[in-house]
Amino acid sequence: MSNTICLPDTQMTTLANGIRVVTQSVAAMQSAAIGIRIDSSTRNEAADLGGASHFIEHLLFKGTGKRSADRIMEEFDALGARANAYTSQEEVFYYATSLASAIPATFEILADLFVNSTLPLAEVEKERGVVLQEISMNQDNPGRFVYQQFHRGFWKSHPLGLPVLGTAESIRAIARDRLMEHKLSHYIANATIVAAAGNVEHGRIVELAERLLCRLPEGQLSENKPEPGWRPAVAENAHYRRPMEQTQFFMGYPTPPAGSKHRYTLAVFNQILGCGMSSRLFREVRERRSLAYSVYSSMSSYTDSGGILIFAGTNPERAQEAVDVCHAEMMRFCGEKVSDETLNSAKEQMRSKLLMALDDCDTQVRRLSNTTSLLGAPEPIGISLEGVAAVTADELRSMAEELFADVSPRVESVGPGDGPGLPR
Repeated sequence: MSNTICLPDTQMTTLANGIRVVTQSVAAMQSAAIGIRIDSSTRNEAADLGGASHFIEHLLFKGTGKRSADRIMEEFDALGARANAYTSQEEVFYYATSLASAIPATFEILADLFVNSTLPLAEVEKERGVVLQEISMNQDNPGRFVYQQFHRGFWKSHPLGLPVLGTAESIRAIARDRLMEHKLSHYIANATIVAAAGNVEHGRIVELAERLLCRLPEGQLSENKPEPGWRPAVAENAHYRRPMEQTQFFMGYPTPPAGSKHRYTLAVFNQILGCGMSSRLFREVRERRSLAYSVYSSMSSYTDSGGILIFAGTNPERAQEAVDVCHAEMMRFCGEKVSDETLNSAKEQMRSKLLMALDDCDTQVRRLSNTTSLLGAPEPIGISLEGVAAVTADELRSMAEELFADVSPRVESVGPGDGPGLPR
């Protein structure tokens, strides 16, 4: 059996109107995925439009000039396609997966929604209620609630800190005409990325994008920016009292933006810290001290800021201990060089995840569109693999000392009592 790995071909074409078309082709696959990303979201919203980007994401599936909401779903189903969308702080992404042979027809439906959605008034009022229920659901879920509160606090006074869903007050107040104005001024060609992965041919996707998205307007995005010199709000803590069995908390440390020179080193750092059952947090917090069932770390990377976040759910009486232990594991990287065994294991885990994800077209269209937006071009898997493989133990320690030494994190928690404070 050959151990040779055949990596997919990645290409990008920028159309005359500024739309970027990126593809990753794997000819042997039966399936493919197609997505349309708009590089405009929560941080681009006017003060009276909190949550508009997410609201519009819902409404794009509710009808165009030639398709009703029911017809849209019926056509996707008739193709055997799975369609979905999501909104984050810096993007809205509409995507679908289908058999490769159905990608042209699938793309045609997505493009119709993206360009021609009419935001019917009756659907706006119905979907307003759905979004309000989503806001209520997130308020009732402790993990989602504390993450949202942490995000607002960490990125305080920065447009990234605005809630993606908006608030109940803002959603109730947004009129249909204001939603349409926002869509028409932000869904523009040079802020649009078309991504396709799987059994696709680049030239064919370019032809489809040119034809299906030719009516997108051109223009310049409005963007809210933080004040010069802004910094994440660390060395602060907040607790929200609720009658719960656990205390759940997020704690976070600032990191450079997504395209920084540290991005591969940070990814390996995060893998060793809190990803998987051999991670330091899992072993120390869960296995050795029995402080938590769920504990992990994750990275939030944006165009002009970033953070590494730690989550845990623990007994209220031991919440402070859990915060202290998590912080101590972060600080270990500053003064202690990781072993070759630990480093090589982390790299192999990351290599395996990157390669196995090639079989998941949904994951690949998201990765293609994200790297195109954040780095200026799609990052081929081979480049990612090389970047991870090149990280050394000395670089890990040097980076940790540069970024995290003497940093006190932000801590936000929800649960009974007074909650934990900052690490001691």
